[in-house]
Amino acid sequence: MTRQATSQQAATGMPEEVVKFLQGGRAVIVATLDGHGRPTTTLMTWVVARDAHTVALAVGNPGRAFTNMIERKHVALEVLGDDLTWGMRGHARIELEKMTSAPFPSALMVVHIDEAKDHGAKGVHFRGPSYTFADDKKHRHEVERAVFKELLGD
Repeated sequence: MTRQATSQQAATGMPEEVVKFLQGGRAVIVATLDGHGRPTTTLMTWVVARDAHTVALAVGNPGRAFTNMIERKHVALEVLGDDLTWGMRGHARIELEKMTSAPFPSALMVVHIDEAKDHGAKGVHFRGPSYTFADDKKHRHEVERAVFKELLGD
């Protein structure tokens, strides 16, 4: 898909570049709807694309995003990376109520992607967000690897 074509119309799944990008350790904005129909956003980093139509998330349970996904299945994701700006819409379902790898209570939620759209603009070079761990938090890398593996279903 070319940037110009995807900016004008939405695709039914994520392109390969987005699937490859979402293999763990990326900051993604997740939007859900609360009980009054108001949008709520959450920054999540435990996010993995399984394929062009499936994104797995570790979601704090209990938590607002978890409750919103269970009660109102519609979800939007904004994926931001270097020269990568994709918005996706889909619907969520719970796959596993309690993950074994997460260090705090988390559910494994799966989002089926119904629509993906490139939000980039020709000639605009976007630099995506990133994160690192402080020296005293380096052990988090192993925790993340375990979470990503569980999200992938390995």
